[in-house]
Amino acid sequence: MALLESMSVWQIVLLAAYGIILLVALSRHWVCSYQMRRLKFLTPASPRYDRSAAPLVSIMVPAKDEAASIEACLRSLQAQDYPNFEILVVDDRSQDNTAEIVSSVASADDRVRLIKVDVLPPGWTGKTHALHVCQKHARGEWLLFVDADTQHDPTCLSVAMRDCLDDGIEMLSLLPALDSRSFWERVVQPFVGTCLVILFPLTRVNNPACKNGGFANGQFILVKRSTYNGIGGHEAVRDKFVEDVHLGRKVRESGRGLRVAIGAGISKVRMYSSLEQIIRGWSRIFYSAVDFNPRKLYWLFAFICVFSVLPYAVIAGYGAAMICGVVSPFIVISFAMGVVHETVQLTLYARTYATTKSRLRYLAFRWLAVFVMLNILRRTISMCSTH
Repeated sequence: MALLESMSVWQIVLLAAYGIILLVALSRHWVCSYQMRRLKFLTPASPRYDRSAAPLVSIMVPAKDEAASIEACLRSLQAQDYPNFEILVVDDRSQDNTAEIVSSVASADDRVRLIKVDVLPPGWTGKTHALHVCQKHARGEWLLFVDADTQHDPTCLSVAMRDCLDDGIEMLSLLPALDSRSFWERVVQPFVGTCLVILFPLTRVNNPACKNGGFANGQFILVKRSTYNGIGGHEAVRDKFVEDVHLGRKVRESGRGLRVAIGAGISKVRMYSSLEQIIRGWSRIFYSAVDFNPRKLYWLFAFICVFSVLPYAVIAGYGAAMICGVVSPFIVISFAMGVVHETVQLTLYARTYATTKSRLRYLAFRWLAVFVMLNILRRTISMCSTH
């Protein structure tokens, strides 16, 4: 009681408000546990396809100036233990030697074919058109779209096909491990990826009752050919920069079986290698994912400020005050609450980072990731206004 009497009314109100924020932050651990229990985790130990007649799977890889990564991607696909597949690489007007690398691989393996795209028609985005052209050459009953910067465990396709056929899934998309090599990749990529999942909660994505909750990740999309044709294929999303999200939406809207699973044990991706690429690439992803409507981006910006920026501001501000000798019950309690808040955040993100095999020690630089993410959102909101 004496402690309360030493503080003004507005200080008590501020502490009460911060206490509510802390309770909400703690509840996010419960939400995380709830979602984790309902997600499918696919690993090399998951059941594999073991039936006598294996449907042909056409694996399609769009490649534009991917000379640095395309061979490693193809080698991982060639090594799949699934018994019946073909690999089609569509070279989308590359200026490097992507086509030559693919041709060399194809000359030694008749399962690999190279398709070339020389012109982008009006009204299409590049990757969407490339995959539209590629699928016309595919013979498979199932289609697998993977990016050229991905690599896959030998069990990947076999595990994915078994999961689809056992559970009646017509489109399966995986969230792979993040192959981060530079400082900025290791600091920023896991946090930004988590923010995307905040916008598109996977429990909602995987809930058939949520007709407007569809989502897919173009780094790995396995879809039944009849389902792909039924939603209009890539032609139905020809003007979309992130065609994968919109394909997932169309599958969900059509009432077909859609699942997004955690595939960090059987697939990995290196998306961007520099800070500039990270900011530019993720701005484009968020821009198209919200259909150019900034409303969700404003909400996410505010969410990050409350749950990630606020503890840093409290710790820095009141910590500096105490160092300068300005000490009061309000300042001490606020500082302690800020430390608790940040501890809650760090332990929460440690759990989410583990799902993508991200290095936990880079959580020490999470404050950098937070401010890069806010810059990405600022840039994306501006793009929504200027297009």
